[in-house]
Amino acid sequence: MPRQSPSLEDQLVTVRLGLTRLGRLLSSRRVHVGMAGAAGVELSEQAMNVLRALGDREPIPVGDLARAARMDTGAVSRQVRILEAEGLVDRRPSPQHRSIVLVEATAAGRKIAQRFERVRNAQLSRALAEWSDEEREQLGRLLVRLVDDLQTTPYLRSDSGQ
Repeated sequence: MPRQSPSLEDQLVTVRLGLTRLGRLLSSRRVHVGMAGAAGVELSEQAMNVLRALGDREPIPVGDLARAARMDTGAVSRQVRILEAEGLVDRRPSPQHRSIVLVEATAAGRKIAQRFERVRNAQLSRALAEWSDEEREQLGRLLVRLVDDLQTTPYLRSDSGQ
């Protein structure tokens, strides 16, 4: 007798479980500490997010940096001050709009971000080493599709019966 496919509800339970576990893993302090240690970096996760968002970019306004780092503008401003004190970023007023602050990673900041990214890439590469080329390609494509679809799917009231 052929095996019956799981129901939509069972499939959704599995997807939610996977997303929950992935979200917890990605936001785990232990994971950040492990990666930062392997990269020889002593920065908080928030500071590292700001530095990674800056990357090799030209100087950008704090508001744009906040969007790139997916953080609140106030939190980014606090991290920029910390990173500036460490010599990892430079801040300066915009020549066009003096009230806008531009932020740029220094050479030292870029090196730290690159080391961190090398550790992240190596860890992901090792985790997916046993996956086929097709599985890795399919995972990437499906994750991007899922994020795009989640961002464009409207929320419905739970009492709407839908």
